[in-house]
Amino acid sequence: MNESRYRLVRPLAMGGMAELFLGIARGAEGFEKPVAIKRLLPHLAREPSVAKMFLNEARLSTHLQHQNIASVYDVGTSAEGLYLVMELVNGWDLGVLMRHARQRGARFPPPLVAFIGTQVLAGLVHAYRRQHEGRPVLTAHRDLSPSNVLISREGEVKVADFGIARVEGVSNGTEPGTFKGKMPYSSPETLQGEPATALSDQFSLGIVLYELLAGRHPFARDSMEPLALAFAISQQAPAPLPDDVPAPLRAAVMRALAHADHDRFSRPEEMAEALARYIAQSGEPTHSQALAAFISRLAPPPTLLDQDTPTVQHDERTRTSDRPSLSVPSVEPSFELRPAEEWLEVSPTAVRTAIPPPPTPSAFKGEYETTFDWSTQPDGSAFPPQPELELQQRSSPSQDDSHSTRETSALRGRLGLALGAGLLLLLGSGAVWLAVPGVRPLLSRMNRTVDPGPQQVFTLSISSEPSGATVFVDGTEVGTTPLFVDNLYPAQDIPVRLTLKGYKPWKGSFKGGETATLQVRLKR
Repeated sequence: MNESRYRLVRPLAMGGMAELFLGIARGAEGFEKPVAIKRLLPHLAREPSVAKMFLNEARLSTHLQHQNIASVYDVGTSAEGLYLVMELVNGWDLGVLMRHARQRGARFPPPLVAFIGTQVLAGLVHAYRRQHEGRPVLTAHRDLSPSNVLISREGEVKVADFGIARVEGVSNGTEPGTFKGKMPYSSPETLQGEPATALSDQFSLGIVLYELLAGRHPFARDSMEPLALAFAISQQAPAPLPDDVPAPLRAAVMRALAHADHDRFSRPEEMAEALARYIAQSGEPTHSQALAAFISRLAPPPTLLDQDTPTVQHDERTRTSDRPSLSVPSVEPSFELRPAEEWLEVSPTAVRTAIPPPPTPSAFKGEYETTFDWSTQPDGSAFPPQPELELQQRSSPSQDDSHSTRETSALRGRLGLALGAGLLLLLGSGAVWLAVPGVRPLLSRMNRTVDPGPQQVFTLSISSEPSGATVFVDGTEVGTTPLFVDNLYPAQDIPVRLTLKGYKPWKGSFKGGETATLQVRLKR
């Protein structure tokens, strides 16, 4: 690979697995395009098993091509290690927008929350269905959270970080087969060490939608300790949504947050249909333009492409050999993060801190710490920056909980909590094991009656490229693409028309009274 194809502009963030950079993809005749470059940390790239899994799964991620998924363009190696070249969305992650809404005393309108949900689900459905060489590309995203839902200036919704969803469970000191995710957005079953599934992704999405509607986490209290939050997710029912949330939307979100996975929507398409039914009933504009208009009123910070970082330069300085390429990370961070994270490692019966190797020369310098306060976090999400928790798959029952409770109570007072790039347990040097009560089969399930919705109902799914087209069925406007509704039309050919400004109208039909899917590519 010609390393001069990509130039690093500046660091954006760093996690336990990888560094993220703003970069420029370069081509013939001075072609340049801004991209995001995620580079596996060097000490992990030197582990053959990790490198192999990263490359295999990253290559598979290039097969996920969907309007609601942030694309992966390229996978390669450089002197510093393995990297992904990804689509750079000119917008913000959902966490940033949630923070700005909260600062202004605003909440996302319920119809737009439902719209975001349908868009995320459309991307997930594509990912779950996609196969490569006869096997699924992935079975779960595993890290669905506000920071991995991107919203463009135009109101496009894209799910990010599919590329290393499967290898996120492998890091220093963690055996293959473990799972990592952001604890505040994990499901009860994954907190117990069970494998992640589409149903656990649904629970994570339920938390995100709840936060958009309520401005708070469904299981958190102010200044709640991480272990207490994990227990709440595992053992308690979510707090009720505000009364002003429309009942159909409330029912859909709370069903996604059902404690037992079999009480959630059986398929992501079913959840999308429930959200689409509410959107149709609301009568409010629910499309990308409406979302973009709402975001503009929040006055969010400049996007990466709005900042003073150059995107396309046409002078000789851009072409000189002393500009940093992918193999020369001589860039300064635009903001400072802790160079390496400590991890909370959760096994079925214990929690410990595990410190990764010292930072590499390309790691960031500086400190960034804040107190553990859910409501005033600077990272933009409704929650403070969270570490990804290494969750070992459960292989044996938990130990006696009474002994665990005593140990935890005795040690909790000696723990200082702070936040850097992730959660820090400041307890001197070395690894300290803490017994964790409650990481075991749950004692009870939430006592909640949820209307499972109509059974044996056929569905109508209409999507378009680009999305946001207005859909008219039998002459009546029914919504915008992507659209999921019950197909209650007569068993005959039903006319349908799609319109989108700047594109030619599309006309077609579908069969009423049966499951029908239309995928339309609009033409200019």
